[in-house]
This record gives sequence, C-alpha cells and structure tokens, in this order.
Amino acid sequence: GFRRYSRVRNWTLGLVGGKDLIAVLRASGSISRVRGPLSLPGSGIIGEQFIEKLRSVRESKRYKAAIIRIDSPGGDALASDLMWREIRLLAASKPVIASMADVAASGGYYMAMATDVIVAENLTLTGSIGVVTGKFNLGKLYEKIGFNKEIISRGRYAELLAAEQRPFRADEAELFERSAQNAYQQFRDKAAFSRSMDVDEMESVAQGRVWTGIQAASHGLVDATGGLSRAIAIAKLKANIPQDKPVTLVEMSRPSPTLPELLSGIGSSIAGVDTTLKDLLQELTVSEGVQARMDGIMFQRLEGGAPYANPFINLIKDYLGSI
Repeated sequence: GFRRYSRVRNWTLGLVGGKDLIAVLRASGSISRVRGPLSLPGSGIIGEQFIEKLRSVRESKRYKAAIIRIDSPGGDALASDLMWREIRLLAASKPVIASMADVAASGGYYMAMATDVIVAENLTLTGSIGVVTGKFNLGKLYEKIGFNKEIISRGRYAELLAAEQRPFRADEAELFERSAQNAYQQFRDKAAFSRSMDVDEMESVAQGRVWTGIQAASHGLVDATGGLSRAIAIAKLKANIPQDKPVTLVEMSRPSPTLPELLSGIGSSIAGVDTTLKDLLQELTVSEGVQARMDGIMFQRLEGGAPYANPFINLIKDYLGSI
C-alpha cells in the first residue's frame, strides 16, 4: 500500500542524481496578468511572475531542457499571449516540452502551443481555441437597492466598460464583437502557425471546440499522449540525453511569500473565509477584458461531488447563467 509506495525514491526512476538538469515549470489555475488585490498567494497563473521564471530558465546554462506542466482552463488573453511569446523565446534556446494535466484549454493551450512538443493525457481536456468577453449589466440590481450612477464622459466609446448600469448600445456591441473577433483570429492564426497548419485547417478544429487528449492528437493539436514521464523521455531525446542516463528535475518553485501575502493569509484564516469562496473570488477577479478561457470549468471544479460543494455556488452559477 502507501508504505511501499512511499519507499520508492526518485533516484530509482532516474529523476534525480544526474548531472543534466531539466527545469519543470508548473502552470496551474486561471491566468491573469498581474496579482489582483483579492488574489490569493500561490493561486492561479500570474503572467508577470511566470514570465520571470521562463526568463530565468532561458538565461541559465544549467538547464538542458524545460517541461511546462499545464493544468489550466485559461484566463486573460493578453497574459496568455505574453507568455506564448516568452515560451517561444525559451524554445529557441533549449528544448521545451508541454505536459498537459487534467485541463489545458484556451489560454492553457495558448501556452502549450509555443513549445516544441505537446504531450497530453488521453483524457486531458484541451483545445477550446476561442475567446469570450462581455460585461455585467447591473441596472436592475441598482434599481433594487436604490443606487443611482451618473457618468460624465467625452468620446463616443468612453463609457464602453464604465457604464455597467445599462446594456451596450448597438454601436458599442458591434465594437465589442469586433474586438473579440480580432482576438480570436489572432489566437487561431498563431495556433495554425505554431502547429504548422494552414488557417482553414485550424479553423475546422478551433471555434472554441473542446477535445480530449486522444482526440486532439488525431487532429494535430498535440504531438503525443502520455504523462509527465513521457514528457521527460521526449525532453531527454530533444536534449540529446541518453534515455538510460539519470537526470535531475528542478522544480521552479514560486518565490517566498511577501509579508503582505503572509498577513493576508493569516487574516483570511482568522475571518474563517471558506475555501470555496476564496476560489470563487480568485476566478471573478481575473475576468475583465477579453478572456481565452474554457467557460464552465470554474463551477465544474467547485461543485459536482467536490467535498466543499455548497448551494452558494449553485446560486451564483444560476445567476451568471441567466444574464
């Protein structure tokens, strides 16, 4: 049982003890550009922090290759694009392998497609090459609570996102739709370029469609199926390291938490904030602007048999689904 499993040492698997180093960068959770005021320490993929890790691996001569372990439904489209660029720069200096976990969709796939080789589990949810955007219309809520908001603006589209008390005007909706379409085309075209497909071929498997890992492999969206061990074997091959030669995996751990982060964690514990609510706040604080996100993952993760599922999540899901 567990005792026998716990006695297995990494060196017996050829994962430590070797002189050749392979960097492992873990990208888990929703993607955002910067850490927001309500973001929790260690939660989600913060674009600016992940880019720092990518650059440190690229600038170091210690690492023969890098593996990016992705478990993300996506998030901020701009952050995904910025990380795509940095991953391509890293791949120009040394082999980079994407290893997909449970989910690597939309922005998660955006990151993966910048690598040399993409490895997915058979049942990984991936693809979702598309974008989503919009705004909350809080007009009826404001009426209900007796809140009135007036905006003084100059410029035809100055109120585009500021006027959450009303729906879009027709011209605003058209502008918003064009913006989303441009973001989608950029995502699709970069996916086609990264996967050596023509745009029409990529369009046939894009449009926000979600695929399992084995389906994605048949459509040319991933290169191989398997887990982290398969990704390590491919990294060795690309870095000209013999398969029977041990390597050392170096986890690129996040920096030590700052004092404000520590105090934030303590404050949350004192207040008794439920883990579910923390996760929900994290998801909602990164949802502004154009999103490369597979919709619905947040709620699928927070309910449906999860030990901390509760009616509060269902209530919010029903509300968001009705607007």
